[in-house]
Amino acid sequence: MAVQVPSRRPPTTNNGSENAVRGYKLAAKISGCWRTLATLRRHCRIRSYLTTARSHGHHPRAAIRDALNGTCWMPPTPA
Repeated sequence: MAVQVPSRRPPTTNNGSENAVRGYKLAAKISGCWRTLATLRRHCRIRSYLTTARSHGHHPRAAIRDALNGTCWMPPTPA
């Protein structure tokens, strides 16, 4: 029986812009490239929505559920 222990190591970098790009680069590396500009745009839109929801303390799975139910989560408007 194998037990997987979560890593307690800090992220490789604390640079927010590098963290934001890492997912796109990883997806492109796995598939080789983005097939169309439309799929890249779709991926960027979903990723941005989930990252924003997470940064505002909203669980990404709950944000997806709300979006699919027609009640999209929106960040608060700045004062």
